[in-house]
Amino acid sequence: MDVRELDIDLIDRINPFGEAYAILAKAMSEESLKQVAAAITAKRTSLTPEEAKELAVRAVLFKKERGRVPALTAHDPWERRMAEGATAFMRFRAEGRYVEQ
Repeated sequence: MDVRELDIDLIDRINPFGEAYAILAKAMSEESLKQVAAAITAKRTSLTPEEAKELAVRAVLFKKERGRVPALTAHDPWERRMAEGATAFMRFRAEGRYVEQ
């Protein structure tokens, strides 16, 4: 059977989350969608705790220089990397991965 020949109603019935997704997409603002995207991105990071800490330090310097925190949605790859590192650092710290010395 070819997938392209399936009845669209059958496809809609198979996806139980379709309606909920449509409702959430209409109800959420752009800012809240960005926050969700940032949270998902932070969970998928491949950074080690040490790398995240180094990037978080650089993100603090970035904020002092430019008056804003690095954005995960920035066009500049380095800014995105700093934002990813700072977010990962906060998550690692909350998880207790850093030992206070």
